[in-house]
Amino acid sequence: MQIAGFELDDVNFSGLPNAVEMLGGQHRALAQGWSEIVDQYASFYVVFSGGPALQPVGSHYCNDRFDPVTTVRLYNTLSRQKEELRPPEEGPIRIYSCGPTVYRYVHIGNLRTFMLPDLLRRSLEYLGYKTEQVMNITDVGHLTDDTFDRGEDKMLVSARLESKSPAEIAAYYTKAFMDDAALVNIRPADHNPRATQYLPQMIEIIEALIVKGHAYEVGGNVYYDIASFPAYGRLSRNRTEALLAGARGEVDPRKRHPGDFTLWKAAGEHRLQVWPSPWGPGFPGWHIECSAMSI
Repeated sequence: MQIAGFELDDVNFSGLPNAVEMLGGQHRALAQGWSEIVDQYASFYVVFSGGPALQPVGSHYCNDRFDPVTTVRLYNTLSRQKEELRPPEEGPIRIYSCGPTVYRYVHIGNLRTFMLPDLLRRSLEYLGYKTEQVMNITDVGHLTDDTFDRGEDKMLVSARLESKSPAEIAAYYTKAFMDDAALVNIRPADHNPRATQYLPQMIEIIEALIVKGHAYEVGGNVYYDIASFPAYGRLSRNRTEALLAGARGEVDPRKRHPGDFTLWKAAGEHRLQVWPSPWGPGFPGWHIECSAMSI
């Protein structure tokens, strides 16, 4: 049904259901939200009641600026308590969430991880907030034992088993992930940056960290120096002196501290995905990828 003669910017939303009812006894408007705050919402659905079922026939939007009236409290991992959400004065609430490493199909446990930020996003939008979600695609392979540069590259394993290149593997499983996410009604993120598209930004960040004394290079590998950041471990509540490297307590002799993590890895002889850098050919570590793509 089209609402003829209505300029939505001029409509008093609190009276809209009755106004629509006057157009015909079989028409009614359903607001996104509770009836007592219907005038706080910028969109509503128009439906036709043609019997026992309501059939949606379209949605209409008001361009007026509005402010949500519901207070949102979220658990803050840093403070370990629920805190009131304070959205930016202008622009959307920005959400960054980790996406899949695309070398195989996702399983149901993986999909649960991707459902959570979608649930947060939907809830915020339901309450009237604007959002912008970024979910990365990790299309760079990593070793099965990244800590000590051991094991096989996960992307290489899949490429060899399926007789494809790493790029073909990444493209295939990226599409498979998107298809599977759609099957369980996970909404696509607004942006899906791929790690391979952000190599220049990753290298730029690593160079800046070295200049500022937060990272160091050894034999083509670049490590983040956790001792250079006194607040390191505050989020996870781990103390640096108690951190152990690897499941067997082994220590990489190239690191100043067992907890130092890799920003850039020198390429081994079995690597297929290799990029040039100021420290020689190699590939980025896990953490620097998300840092670059989230900015």
